[in-house]
Amino acid sequence: MGERTGETIMRAEIAESISVTARLVADRRRFEAIGEALAARRPTVLVVAGRGTSDHAAIYARYLLEHALGVPVALAAASLLTQYGIESASPQSALLAFSQSGAGPDMIALVESARRRGALTVALTNDADSGLAAAAEITAYLDAGPERAVAATKTYLAELVSVALIAAAAARALGRDASWATEIDSLADRMGGAHEGAGAWVAAAADRPVFTSLVAANRALVVGRGFEYPNALELALKLRETTGTFADGYSAADLLHGPIASAGGDVPAILLSTDSATSVSINTAHERLRSAGSPVLLMCTAARATGASASPEDSLMIPDGPSGPLSAPVTAIAGLTLVESIATRRGKNPDAPEGLAKITKTL
Repeated sequence: MGERTGETIMRAEIAESISVTARLVADRRRFEAIGEALAARRPTVLVVAGRGTSDHAAIYARYLLEHALGVPVALAAASLLTQYGIESASPQSALLAFSQSGAGPDMIALVESARRRGALTVALTNDADSGLAAAAEITAYLDAGPERAVAATKTYLAELVSVALIAAAAARALGRDASWATEIDSLADRMGGAHEGAGAWVAAAADRPVFTSLVAANRALVVGRGFEYPNALELALKLRETTGTFADGYSAADLLHGPIASAGGDVPAILLSTDSATSVSINTAHERLRSAGSPVLLMCTAARATGASASPEDSLMIPDGPSGPLSAPVTAIAGLTLVESIATRRGKNPDAPEGLAKITKTL
């Protein structure tokens, strides 16, 4: 199939996420109130829940809210409630449920159960009139505008930004470290730079082996660590959805516990390297993947590129800025831009992948 030309809805919605981010940051007070409510409740455990893309946003929340609150954060096992009838929430717990549509029966059931049992419940959704919003005690409205492409992009980015705003406020309310959030006002600009840079890299990469290997691949790996791990999962999902490539997302640590055996010349990898805290782990994964023969695209900041052994042609540069939590939305917008380009180069329509619907309801 030949290359697909013309602007896609997915591409336009990725670009829209920059203004969505600016709007969320400008309207931060409503998210800060949620963070302060979490801090005031002082839950002994926080549970996060989501499906698909929203599950990956929930995993980002798992990392960042544990950092901000200093309490364990766990992923909900919805089937324990919906398939086995087991309820586990308590007044000492809190639940954050993520659903772009707010229509997922399993997420609604989790929130209803947790609220009935006295837990603080928060819904993060792009539909303020949804069933999930009605079920929760507090709603964090993403305000991303209608999303028409089947593959969620701007709502995923809105979820990440909303979590960062909530976590920063919770940390400050508890007197914990929130220094990572000091440059949140410049986040939209940094995301804009990442989006533009990724577009320019793709435009220049038409015949580069690392890009053509991703376009042609039947299988691929996406690898991150820490705050970039949710992005590894999400970009792998987007590759599966929009290109048909069977892509797997891994933590750089988990990759070495077996999956590295699947690496090789016909299995390209995307490596997310923006966080100085995870540099040793990421560099080890990079070396192992290259030794196995996998073509590796390194998505990194200039500061991180100096510690990696990738050529400029194999490096998609991310704008420098604060390392850690706020790197995640910046890397994500660049990665989504890359995936959309791979899909169209492959001749696919990323706006309406075969067999997928915009809203999926599971119980």
